[in-house]
Amino acid sequence: MTTIAILGAGNGGCAAAGDLARRGHAVRLYSRSAATLAPLRERGGVELRGQAGAGFVPLPRITDDLAAAVAGADVVLLVVPSLAHPWYGAQLAPLLRPEQVVLLNPGHTLGGLHFAASLRQAGYRGRLRLGETATLTYCARLVGPATVDVFRVAPRLPFAAFPARDTAELLAALRPLYPALAPAASVLETALMDINAVEHPPQALCNAGWIEATGGDFYFYYQGTSPGVARVIEALDAERLALVRAFGFPPASFLERFHEAGYTTDAGLASGSVYTAMQESEPNRWIRAPRSLDHRYLHEDVGCGLVPWCELAALADVPTPLMRGLVDLAGLLVGRDYWTTGRTLAALGLAGLSLARIKEYVQTGEY
Repeated sequence: MTTIAILGAGNGGCAAAGDLARRGHAVRLYSRSAATLAPLRERGGVELRGQAGAGFVPLPRITDDLAAAVAGADVVLLVVPSLAHPWYGAQLAPLLRPEQVVLLNPGHTLGGLHFAASLRQAGYRGRLRLGETATLTYCARLVGPATVDVFRVAPRLPFAAFPARDTAELLAALRPLYPALAPAASVLETALMDINAVEHPPQALCNAGWIEATGGDFYFYYQGTSPGVARVIEALDAERLALVRAFGFPPASFLERFHEAGYTTDAGLASGSVYTAMQESEPNRWIRAPRSLDHRYLHEDVGCGLVPWCELAALADVPTPLMRGLVDLAGLLVGRDYWTTGRTLAALGLAGLSLARIKEYVQTGEY
């Protein structure tokens, strides 16, 4: 039995809490929002439905006290949006112990570097045992008070440690929780596997009028990905793949990653069409659009996805005109300058480093 502090009680956090507690681990569930925790506290746990199991799972410790959640835990599991990584780094600096393993599930694009930079800036000087997955383990949605539907559990989870020299050690520690973890070369490779940053910005931006007119009253992936929107996703993915090749990582298309994560059928993959793959996506079929553009599909997937990709592409001399255009368009639509508020190389602690030095840094953790 492993003691796990799960930080974040949204869709993914509640799915993780129910899944891991059901499998016999000692789970503490934390949220900084007492209102978020209220229905979970009232029931004393979470109701699971779907692929991660079915039935009520008691959670003995549900808390908004971060210190109480983390103290003595073997694993600190962050299941939070990318925008929250710096806040958690600062808050955890006086609480973490060198023997504790921290897992960002997911890290999305270089979340591990952003978290580590914030942790160090806040004064943490101990050994850091930190890993991240490229995607969230669970496709899940809270459908009622303390009830979470898990549509899909990822059958393969690309994983890397920061620094990469710790990957084998952390895999051994974390595979009892998530046997699907599969090693990647470094957090640079997992960063370039972020399928959310490929699909969500085109889907949200191309459907901006529909989102604002209906308050999100349509099926985001199924209805929102028309043939034209799918072509934008494919063009964006071509730019990402050029960056993957420039870094020397094995190229795998959005379709291949989407299928690998369990989001579409074999027929969807074989079609070679993002449109067909989305129509074949049963896990995403009934997920509705966001109620407004003030949403993580832009703030996270543009600001913390496309922005760092563009900055890495500039260092590697890889042109990304569509990617950069989407960042500009998203900023105009929501009135936010993602080039300054997003996950820049400066925010990651990488300002002024050459591409060669960045590659060395993610391997060793040393400048």
